[in-house]
Amino acid sequence: MKKKIISFITATLVFANVAGVIAAKNYDSLPQAVWTQTANADYIPIQEESFFVPGKETLYLHVGEERASETKVWSPDTVRAVDTKTGKVKWVFSFAKAGYGWPSTEDPFAYAPDGTIYAYFSSEGLLYSVSPEGKENWSKRIGQELLPYGGKLYRMGDGTLIIAAQKSMKAGAETVQFLSFDKSGKQKVSKVVSGKLNIVTKNQIAIEVVTKEGDTQKVNVYNSSIQRSFQYIFPKATYVNFYTTFALDDGTFIFSVIPKPKTQKLIAVSPKGITTWGRTIDQFGFAFKAGSEYLVFNTQNKKISLYNQKGLVKERVLTNLIFPEGDSLPTASKTVDGKLLVNLLSKQYIFDANTLSTIHEFSQIKGTILDYWQNNIIVYSWQENRISKYVLK
Repeated sequence: MKKKIISFITATLVFANVAGVIAAKNYDSLPQAVWTQTANADYIPIQEESFFVPGKETLYLHVGEERASETKVWSPDTVRAVDTKTGKVKWVFSFAKAGYGWPSTEDPFAYAPDGTIYAYFSSEGLLYSVSPEGKENWSKRIGQELLPYGGKLYRMGDGTLIIAAQKSMKAGAETVQFLSFDKSGKQKVSKVVSGKLNIVTKNQIAIEVVTKEGDTQKVNVYNSSIQRSFQYIFPKATYVNFYTTFALDDGTFIFSVIPKPKTQKLIAVSPKGITTWGRTIDQFGFAFKAGSEYLVFNTQNKKISLYNQKGLVKERVLTNLIFPEGDSLPTASKTVDGKLLVNLLSKQYIFDANTLSTIHEFSQIKGTILDYWQNNIIVYSWQENRISKYVLK
């Protein structure tokens, strides 16, 4: 769950409220935690990551652990399965294994809807599958001759596991290495393609085609078999900001483009490579995914706007929000009960997904809300190195 980093804003913005918005519950501090999960040593990290197993009242956490060998103390990663109501640990799976070493990673794990966990450790070249009962399904070591350091793991909608790594960053000769496996760990494809890895959706992978400065920009889109589905060519003389690309839950790609100076436009490209719409937004607006919809945070007209594929759903301005200077960007996600969890850095919100009205507002709580459901929140606190559950009043 890491945030994208780019230089976005250099001024502090104060937002004013719009009349008619229902007053929300505002939290400057949180009530006493129902339960808290920490590592077994202060210096061992807990990652900003969680996964609810559908229908099982189980939350997976990505936690390191202190373990000692005969000569050293190590910190391999574990998956910790926690009862969401009580905080009781149901089981812990450690990735430390004889012959494999003590693997750890800051990259998120991949999860199947049935609760199966897949983990890839680039530094050791290890790929793991763990069952919903906390038992190893299979594991394998992947040689560096097959995959360079820095690969990321993705689980596609059909169950295919793909590890993608930027193999070459040489200007004008960039390449991406792909390895794919079925859910049993059998290798299916090994392939190198030209370009830069841009974004991976549930079923497709977008690769930026590297062109000379001033040339028409384009992307190649591949399916889970690493076969090219289509090439999309952007309008001539249009600059594409590939860094801010995102995709909706249905696989629609949203590209931010600058057709001419001081203008900004969003272009939606369907999974079949068809332009479905184009929408102009303010040049200082920033668009980001919110499940099957998206939000535009506008620093000029002081609005946050919710859009679906058909167009504007709702927009409003926010109260007493000071947007901090720095490089971090807003994020949003759909919660497990269908609300919108929006992080605007100095404040976090739970919005109604239909009206954009505020249900809860959080200020200075010293933590990142990972998920929300029925007045329950899961909060990651990096300063205290813990993940806790709270019940809101």
